[in-house]
Amino acid sequence: MLGTASKFRIVRVTNALRETRDARGWPTAFAFLVRMLIAKGPLLLRQMRENRKSNRIRANIARVRADMPSDMPYLAFVLTGGIGDYIVIARFIRDLGAHIGTMKFDTFSPNPGLAAWAFAKVPGFTAAYYDLVFDRVVAKYDVGIRLNQFAVVYREHIKWTSILRNHGLTQIVDNLIRYQPKIQLFVERHPYMDNELARAAVSGNANRQDFLHMMAGLPYGGHRLPLVQDPSVLARMGLRFGQYVTVHNGFDTGFVINGRRATKCYPHFGAVVTRLKRAFPDLQFIQVGTVTSEPIHECDHVLLNKTSLDEVVSLLANAALHIDNEGGLVHLAACLGTRSVVVFGPTPSDYFGYAENVNIDPPVCGNCWWTSQTWMDSCPKGYEEPRCMSEQSPELVAGHAIRVLTEMVENTDPGSVNATSMAALQLGLTRVAS
Repeated sequence: MLGTASKFRIVRVTNALRETRDARGWPTAFAFLVRMLIAKGPLLLRQMRENRKSNRIRANIARVRADMPSDMPYLAFVLTGGIGDYIVIARFIRDLGAHIGTMKFDTFSPNPGLAAWAFAKVPGFTAAYYDLVFDRVVAKYDVGIRLNQFAVVYREHIKWTSILRNHGLTQIVDNLIRYQPKIQLFVERHPYMDNELARAAVSGNANRQDFLHMMAGLPYGGHRLPLVQDPSVLARMGLRFGQYVTVHNGFDTGFVINGRRATKCYPHFGAVVTRLKRAFPDLQFIQVGTVTSEPIHECDHVLLNKTSLDEVVSLLANAALHIDNEGGLVHLAACLGTRSVVVFGPTPSDYFGYAENVNIDPPVCGNCWWTSQTWMDSCPKGYEEPRCMSEQSPELVAGHAIRVLTEMVENTDPGSVNATSMAALQLGLTRVAS
């Protein structure tokens, strides 16, 4: 019998395949299906194998429960999305724990390895499992909650006799249940009405960072979040704090598209880097990313598929600035206090953008994410190249980055530990002025 996660994936692939066929014909639709099978086939097989281990997982849950105080909540969260979504959700669970007191929780997702990494330093995290087993074990927890663009409580599995001991948790669960009718249409159509859901969030003075909190009536504890790092990468590359800029132009590896470049990826970062190197000749430019990124040969180091996630986080944490299109690494940088210059296109800056960043809106169009099933693969308006990104001026993007870097130098305290690290920026500015 298929679980909720399996049914959701089948519906999503079927819809995308149908729309691709209608818009671009059967050959393209078949190519999309082949790409999907190549990308998702191994993952599906791993999940099916894991699904047979539900008895073992129940035993793990029972062992954790046996070692817990009887009044400590034990929660289950089922997740979807990429690393950026996991980070937003990790902040929510962090703040939930701070609100209700000591708790334990497990996560269920398509990528438990990534989830284990993202939640490793969130107090109370116990284990990460594949989401295919969630339906079989959720009844073992005090509360199960689905988290992605929204928060939905699995009401039929709530152990009220347990959670009523914790007033804070009872309040949060009640708030989420009362909020659900406002978003039920979006929940039923997820992700195909996420654009409209984002509009509703913004109209209520919320955004991606705190919308889950608003639904739950939970105070937002801020962007900073401890993440696993590997600082040895800096020594290996001869890098120092503040003397380089990180650049990324990829997208979520879990998203399958027909083409090489997703519609949300900015194609002119090479020209941006060229201009920045002229302005700051002593800065290094480090490209980070995976298989979904295109090499930016203007960078000093192209590290595509050459770094672990721990190493990428260390590089982001010590960068003077991060430059990107909207995506998961921007969320990681915000956790670390690193400012970003972000080029927006199909996704809206008022929902996804951080106020501390420079969020560059498109010169035309924009805000078309999930207006079609294949919005990441081809422009919903039918343009050969998505104009929201292709017509964004590299001079404008570089100008924003130069302004941010200049402000960083001018505002550096001469007596601070970062003053020496800003020497390269200062030298670059001096050369430009001369």
